[in-house]
Amino acid sequence: MARPASSPADPVAAQGREFFFANGCSACHAVRGTDAEGVVGPDLTHVGSRLSVGAGILPNESEAFARWIARTDRIKPGVTMPHFRMLPPAELSALAAYLESLQ
Repeated sequence: MARPASSPADPVAAQGREFFFANGCSACHAVRGTDAEGVVGPDLTHVGSRLSVGAGILPNESEAFARWIARTDRIKPGVTMPHFRMLPPAELSALAAYLESLQ
């Protein structure tokens, strides 16, 4: 767990990494081995190897990551992470693939 994140091999996950930075996720979240050095939110370096998403609310699977990103406020009222409902489904799926690739 101390090692930095690997670069995604899957092209969809690689695109999701680009979306991660383009949508400002790195302002709050760190991913060791990348330029993401946020300290407000959880470190996501190995989030793909966790058992759950959203502090145990959702299972760790691609669809759950996408739901969490789009609907944080509805899934966990009072959460400080903003929702990203405005993102198109393909972008949410790519972001989810990137997060899931962070083993």
